[in-house]
Formats: sequence, structure tokens, C-alpha cells
Amino acid sequence: MPRRATLTYSSEDAPHLGGDELHVYYCRYSGKHAMTTECDLLTAPRRRADSSRVLDLEAYTTKLYMSEGGSKLIRRANGNVEKQHRLFVGKLPVAYSAEGNNRYLYVLEGALTSYAKDEQLRQDGGTPVPPCITGLEAGVTQVSLEIDDRTDRPSLIKISADYVRIGITQAISHSDANEEILEFMRSMVGVRLGQLTLVRGESTRHKLLMVTGTSPAEVFQKLEASQAGPRGEGSTGPWQTMFPALEAYNARSFRSIIGLPGSCHGRPGKELLFEHCRAVP
Repeated sequence: MPRRATLTYSSEDAPHLGGDELHVYYCRYSGKHAMTTECDLLTAPRRRADSSRVLDLEAYTTKLYMSEGGSKLIRRANGNVEKQHRLFVGKLPVAYSAEGNNRYLYVLEGALTSYAKDEQLRQDGGTPVPPCITGLEAGVTQVSLEIDDRTDRPSLIKISADYVRIGITQAISHSDANEEILEFMRSMVGVRLGQLTLVRGESTRHKLLMVTGTSPAEVFQKLEASQAGPRGEGSTGPWQTMFPALEAYNARSFRSIIGLPGSCHGRPGKELLFEHCRAVP
């Protein structure tokens, strides 16, 4: 008679199954849920033809929440005609697939945004890190900057989903402009100058700041604290809260806005506003 053996397994004996991190993406303009995928689009390759992100649907599990938007013929620079099957969120095109190759989904540049990496910050009661502050490999944080030049003093103007907007006193084309940007951002983020690298962006007024040794959440919290802190160099005070564009105006343009006489140019806009308010009965 054969010998009978009984084997018992429990969950403690089972191998650890670390599930892949899911990334949730929304339409940047409507805020509607667009897709959930295992792929981080920030690390996905770009298509050379139009800089769209290439998502391999066979390599990554993906759930789409998009609607069919019909087909469109596109003539490329090499003269070839490509037929695209568009995908929409609401009435906005956000992605497409090329005819004859359904394996790849091409996500249009700037169409989607993700807050998946900010779940822990949201649970702690904080504000989610905007997409303009992202984490790269090797502990590097990338900050997308939009720069206003020829302001009265260096200032942090606004933090939006697309850019961290700052003001500098130099002209954007001046040789010392990059040095002023680095010095100002060093004081804002609270790091050493050697931890910062400035990279050319999509235009002269847009640059990419690389910060080593800090996480995106830490960078955002320091920028947010500087923006909400007491008035001083590099912080946003009550005047910038009430009149966001006031700091960017010189006296001449400000005089034309509120109708002051021509003898006032060359003086700060805030002094002109005080005098204008006192003159109004």
C-alpha cells in the first residue's frame, strides 16, 4: 500500500509578490481620468516624429478610459502619409495609434499629467507635488522653470502644474542670468550650489533645473514655504498675492495702467500705488 504524505502551506511560506506600481494619468486640461498603466510615462521613450511618448501595450498592462476620435491622415517631413487613430478624453485628443501597428500607443506631448507618485503626500494632508517637479534616476529632481527677466529683484512668482515661475533682475540673454538663477534657486531650495545644474529648456525663457540629493516632495515643500513665508528677498508677500503682476511691471508701464502723470517714472510700482490710493477721495 503506497505511503501517503500531507503537505501544508501557509501564506507565510509563499514567495513575496511585489506588484508593479500603477500610474494614474489624467487629462491635463479637463482633469478627467485618461488611463491607468504600469508604465511611468516620464521614462517612456519619445517618438522622433512628434516627441510623443511611446507606450508598449504588450510590455505594460494598461487600462484606457478614452473614446474613439476617428482617423486622421498626417504627412510627415519625409513625405510619407501616416494614418492615425485618435483617442480622446472628452473632446480633447490625448493619444493615437498608427494604422497597422496596434502594439504601441503614442501619448501626445503635454496631454496627460500624473499625481500617482504623490499619494503619500496626499495622505499626510499636504498638497500634491505638481508635474513640473519630477524625480529622475539616481536621486535627481527636475524642476521646470519659467523665467521673467528685468524684474526689480529676484522673486518666486508662481508655482503651477507646468512651471515654477521666477523673476530675475538680469536680461534673459545676459551672461550672468544663469548664475543669478542658480544662486536664487539655491537660496529657495536650501542646497549647495554644487547640487544644482541648469539645462536648456524648450525656449530661452524655459530652463530645467536639476537638483541632486533631494526628493520632489522636499523641493516642492521648500518652494511652497518660501512662497508663503514672510516678505523678503525671494518670497511672495501680500503685494504679490493681491497684485500678482505688480512686481513684474516697471514704473512706466504701471503708470500707464493706473493713469499717473509722466513725472513718476523711475520709482517703484508700490510707491506709485500708495500715492494713487491717497489721491483717490
